[in-house]
Amino acid sequence: MYLYKRYIPVISLVDESGAMIPLYIIWQDQSGQRKVHKIDKILNKRKAFSKVGGCGELYECMILRKKRKLYFERDRWFIECISILQE
Repeated sequence: MYLYKRYIPVISLVDESGAMIPLYIIWQDQSGQRKVHKIDKILNKRKAFSKVGGCGELYECMILRKKRKLYFERDRWFIECISILQE
Protein backbone atom coordinates (compact mmCIF):
# COMPACT_ATOMS: atom_id res chain seq x y z
CA MET A 1 0.00 0.00 0.00
CA TYR A 2 1.13 3.53 -0.67
CA LEU A 3 -0.23 7.04 -0.45
CA TYR A 4 -0.72 9.24 -3.50
CA LYS A 5 -2.11 12.68 -4.35
CA ARG A 6 -5.38 12.76 -6.29
CA TYR A 7 -6.73 16.05 -7.63
CA ILE A 8 -10.52 16.21 -7.43
CA PRO A 9 -13.35 18.64 -8.15
CA VAL A 10 -14.80 20.25 -5.02
CA ILE A 11 -17.95 22.33 -4.63
CA SER A 12 -17.23 25.04 -2.09
CA LEU A 13 -18.75 28.19 -0.65
CA VAL A 14 -16.92 31.46 -0.15
CA ASP A 15 -18.54 33.40 2.68
CA GLU A 16 -18.78 37.17 3.09
CA SER A 17 -15.41 37.31 4.88
CA GLY A 18 -13.68 35.44 2.04
CA ALA A 19 -13.31 32.15 3.92
CA MET A 20 -13.64 29.05 1.74
CA ILE A 21 -15.84 26.20 2.98
CA PRO A 22 -15.76 22.89 1.04
CA LEU A 23 -19.25 21.35 0.85
CA TYR A 24 -19.01 18.39 -1.59
CA ILE A 25 -16.33 16.36 -3.34
CA ILE A 26 -16.86 14.79 -6.75
CA TRP A 27 -15.30 11.34 -6.99
CA GLN A 28 -14.70 9.55 -10.29
CA ASP A 29 -14.48 5.77 -9.96
CA GLN A 30 -12.54 3.39 -12.20
CA SER A 31 -15.45 3.07 -14.64
CA GLY A 32 -15.47 6.85 -15.14
CA GLN A 33 -18.72 7.41 -13.28
CA ARG A 34 -18.79 10.53 -11.10
CA LYS A 35 -20.44 10.58 -7.68
CA VAL A 36 -21.03 13.59 -5.47
CA HIS A 37 -20.31 13.07 -1.76
CA LYS A 38 -21.28 15.54 0.95
CA ILE A 39 -18.64 16.66 3.41
CA ASP A 40 -20.40 15.78 6.65
CA LYS A 41 -18.21 17.82 8.97
CA ILE A 42 -15.01 19.87 8.93
CA LEU A 43 -13.02 18.81 11.97
CA ASN A 44 -10.03 21.11 11.59
CA LYS A 45 -8.55 23.68 9.20
CA ARG A 46 -4.90 24.75 9.15
CA LYS A 47 -1.90 25.28 6.89
CA ALA A 48 -0.02 22.01 6.49
CA PHE A 49 2.30 19.91 4.34
CA SER A 50 0.99 16.71 2.78
CA LYS A 51 2.81 13.38 3.15
CA VAL A 52 2.49 12.95 -0.63
CA GLY A 53 4.04 16.32 -1.47
CA GLY A 54 2.61 19.78 -1.67
CA CYS A 55 1.16 22.05 0.93
CA GLY A 56 -1.73 24.42 1.47
CA GLU A 57 -4.86 24.69 3.54
CA LEU A 58 -5.65 21.32 5.10
CA TYR A 59 -9.28 20.56 5.85
CA GLU A 60 -9.64 17.45 8.00
CA CYS A 61 -13.14 16.27 7.10
CA MET A 62 -15.62 13.52 7.74
CA ILE A 63 -16.80 12.09 4.41
CA LEU A 64 -18.92 8.93 4.37
CA ARG A 65 -18.10 8.39 8.08
CA LYS A 66 -14.34 8.38 7.39
CA LYS A 67 -11.78 10.98 8.34
CA ARG A 68 -10.11 12.36 5.18
CA LYS A 69 -7.46 14.99 4.51
CA LEU A 70 -8.56 17.46 1.85
CA TYR A 71 -6.05 20.11 0.72
CA PHE A 72 -6.49 23.36 -1.17
CA GLU A 73 -3.18 23.95 -2.96
CA ARG A 74 -2.88 27.30 -4.79
CA ASP A 75 -5.91 27.00 -7.07
CA ARG A 76 -7.04 23.36 -6.88
CA TRP A 77 -8.06 20.64 -4.45
CA PHE A 78 -6.46 17.27 -3.74
CA ILE A 79 -7.03 14.42 -1.36
CA GLU A 80 -4.56 11.87 0.04
CA CYS A 81 -5.51 8.42 -1.23
CA ILE A 82 -4.33 4.91 -0.44
CA SER A 83 -3.66 2.40 -3.20
CA ILE A 84 -2.78 -1.27 -2.96
CA LEU A 85 -1.09 -1.26 -6.37
CA GLN A 86 1.93 0.85 -7.08
CA GLU A 87 1.82 2.66 -10.43
